[in-house]
Amino acid sequence: MGAIVGFIAGLISFHASIVPTGYIQYGMFRLAAFILQESLNKWMFLSIVVVSFVAFLVELRIRIKDRRMLKVFWLSFVSILFFFLSTWALRRYWLPEKSLLMNILIHAEMFLLAIILGRVLMKMKWKTSPRLLRIRHTRKPGLVLIVFLLLLNLGIIIDRRINSPTGSNIVLIIVDTLRADHVGCYGYSRNTTPSIDRLSLNSILFKNAISAAPWTTPSIGSMFTSQYPAVLGFRDKPIIIDQRFLTLTEIFKENNYVTKGIISHAHVSSALGFDQGFDSYDEENAKGHGHISSPSITEKAIRFLRTCKNRKFFLFLHYFDPHFDYILHEDYDYYPDYNGPLYSSQPIRELREKAPQMTADDARYIKALYDSEISFTDEHMGVVLDELKNLGLYDNTLIILTADHGEEFLERGDYWIGHTKKLYQEQIHVPLIMKLPGHNEQEIMHEYLGLINLMPTIVDYAGLWIPGEYRCEGQTIDMSDIEELGNKTIFSQTRRWTSLQSVTWKGWKLIYNPIVKSRQLFDLQKDPAESRNLARENDKALNAMEVVLQKWNSQIRSKKTQAEEPDFAEEQKRHLRSLGYLQ
Repeated sequence: MGAIVGFIAGLISFHASIVPTGYIQYGMFRLAAFILQESLNKWMFLSIVVVSFVAFLVELRIRIKDRRMLKVFWLSFVSILFFFLSTWALRRYWLPEKSLLMNILIHAEMFLLAIILGRVLMKMKWKTSPRLLRIRHTRKPGLVLIVFLLLLNLGIIIDRRINSPTGSNIVLIIVDTLRADHVGCYGYSRNTTPSIDRLSLNSILFKNAISAAPWTTPSIGSMFTSQYPAVLGFRDKPIIIDQRFLTLTEIFKENNYVTKGIISHAHVSSALGFDQGFDSYDEENAKGHGHISSPSITEKAIRFLRTCKNRKFFLFLHYFDPHFDYILHEDYDYYPDYNGPLYSSQPIRELREKAPQMTADDARYIKALYDSEISFTDEHMGVVLDELKNLGLYDNTLIILTADHGEEFLERGDYWIGHTKKLYQEQIHVPLIMKLPGHNEQEIMHEYLGLINLMPTIVDYAGLWIPGEYRCEGQTIDMSDIEELGNKTIFSQTRRWTSLQSVTWKGWKLIYNPIVKSRQLFDLQKDPAESRNLARENDKALNAMEVVLQKWNSQIRSKKTQAEEPDFAEEQKRHLRSLGYLQ
């Protein structure tokens, strides 16, 4: 009976899970089989256990003749159930997840339950099996369904062995808040990134990569789906990525890759749908802006690499430490002589409040803290790269290193520190380095390139394909066709505290505010700092860029998604409001 109930519940769960994804429409039947396997395994096991336990309790009620003993049993059972639920609630909502006290209590109560049940069983004389398990006409169908489940699991195991992927391993590293001009191989004066610089020596170095948005969730969401933030449904808040958008990871899981994500902030959490396609998604380091996460991210990555070195894998690492709050690391103190009022780990709210009174020395100190964070992160990323070499994986692994956005430090005269609300280069110009398998020389690409092209490019270089029914906004980066690469238009946007769109094309950049109809036109080749607005001086370039932007707006208008906002806990909401992520 339990198997039948579980099978029906599993099918209902499978239907509810598969419909939003579009896997059947995209022909991704292996992913559909994984969902079916997970649904049936969970619900059939749970139903068999529950039905068996209910039958056990009913049989006890029938067989126990002593009323006093029966009262003791039910009292004990209710007490244990109460203790279990209450300690679970304490552990889930009030005490840390790894509380030693809670672990001791839970193990103690389970031990107590075993003693009580054992005592009851010792007082009884069993002659037949529980009656509820002997319901007519359910045994054979139940056995058939159990055999079906076993065959489904066996088939998936055999498929993974027979159809194991033959492409390269993939390591995607995204460093949060890393602006390109603070990286050594991008011309920075400080030696902030020796590990990244070494990686670039046998990689393709894209000098002018542009992110789709100046804040984390829409930028990484765009990278993983090859869709513009507006198409995904982003406005001014984090949203849940709609399951109908295929992610980069789902492509690799469909092709039997082991997929692992290790992240360090809630803005790329499973609550927002970023775990789509991952076998395992580690969010343990998503502990807020004051948490130093790089050592743990690296440790977890090394553990995964050593475990899966003989299998094909897709590994996503998200390093968060360069993001504010800016923390000084002693080994990387780039301004030891500073004696001003600012300090390490100072909350971003205080820095912004003090910004109008800051001196050039204060601004220099903030950048020094930021660079300290970058160097600290670079050190730990270097350990991962070294481990790839030690395991013999480095040469045959596709390694991609990039960032979601940059950071502004009072460059624009409006006392802004941080990101999210502008589209100048300091916020959207990010590093992009791709080490191809077997590639041992450095190639430098100066053409402007949008990170929305990352998903199809990674899939293509891995020798895989994206279903034709799924329409990417980006295209594969073809390094053999430099002229075509230079003709690509790049769009970025933000609606945080403002509404801005930008288009970059052939070295020109237009920033447009559709609310106040303002236009800023820059020649990035002659003016990379965007200090001179040419909107009133070059009508020809302005008109051409406006036509490109208008055409893009008309194309994406019909594709926009009505996105669902996540249900953050109250504590998370307060924290995000304090940082300006929620209103």
